[in-house]
Amino acid sequence: MGWAGIFWAHILLCYQQGMIERERKFSNQELVKPAEELATCFVQRWDLHARQTRDGRYLCIHKQLTEKHIFAHLRGQVTLGTYVLDQDSQARYLVFDADDETTMGKLWDMGKELSRDDIPAYLEQSRRGGHLWMFFEQPISGKKARNFARNLLEDHKIGEIEVFPKQDKLASGPGSLIRLPFGVHRLSGKRYVFYTPDGEPIAPSIRAQIHALSAPQTVPNAALDAYQTSYPSKPITPSPKRSGEVTGTLSERIKAQSTVLEFVSQFVDLKLAGNGAVGLCPFHDDHNPSFGINDEENYWHCFAGCGGGSIIDFWSKWREKQELDSGFTATVTDLADMLFS
Repeated sequence: MGWAGIFWAHILLCYQQGMIERERKFSNQELVKPAEELATCFVQRWDLHARQTRDGRYLCIHKQLTEKHIFAHLRGQVTLGTYVLDQDSQARYLVFDADDETTMGKLWDMGKELSRDDIPAYLEQSRRGGHLWMFFEQPISGKKARNFARNLLEDHKIGEIEVFPKQDKLASGPGSLIRLPFGVHRLSGKRYVFYTPDGEPIAPSIRAQIHALSAPQTVPNAALDAYQTSYPSKPITPSPKRSGEVTGTLSERIKAQSTVLEFVSQFVDLKLAGNGAVGLCPFHDDHNPSFGINDEENYWHCFAGCGGGSIIDFWSKWREKQELDSGFTATVTDLADMLFS
């Protein structure tokens, strides 16, 4: 039996045993504590909120999130989305989102391996696969959360998968969101609950699960720091040297020393295509290859709007993503040390 079959069997058993409480009209007083606990764990922003539509998409509502909205979410009258970054681009948790049974099986295995290393993770079933949630003791930057997630995936040999937050930091708009747990999914009409990596429900009822998650086990700081190496983790090595003496300004010598394709392929997984190569853009959360290199004209370009240009433009953008000085002088100096040392 696959991952989905096991979890659906759990769902059926839970219904039979009364774990998932029957729908009834809870009074506001009964919902006060569960609503407070749900917000404590999952709500990052109160200045606006998102609501799921019947087709499964979300609309941003530029109005204050209130206790009444969370009451309605728990009653199944609306389904809310929760924003993963706060206004300061800080995250209290990260979420891996698997859209199929195979990928969720890999996340399940990763969750079990992490639990054996005392790194807690929580599995939530979803309509097509599931989510793996990891919580932090204190809010951390979106960049640090994403570095942690990417290196976990690399260490456990899991390929491309959607990670929330999708941004290192907010630029415009409220950023990425994910369904607020325990609401009724508008497409499936079902509620989904949380499990341990061993496949056991974390608590015997919805309200008990919410209570358990109001103070979740968090990722140890030592583990968080251990997975903070730069991503991707390919070694920074000089590209093959060009034959013949190269003269001119330092920037001209850098451009002549290595082609864009030679240099960028050290940091981005590329597939040769046409007169260059394509791959996932390293400068935004890319799922369909939008990063291209024209080897004949020696430039790179992101078709999703991240820019393009020479090897110097690429390295400037790379340094900016690493929160280093991305100015022309600093970028050229760094490249010269790499290519000519």
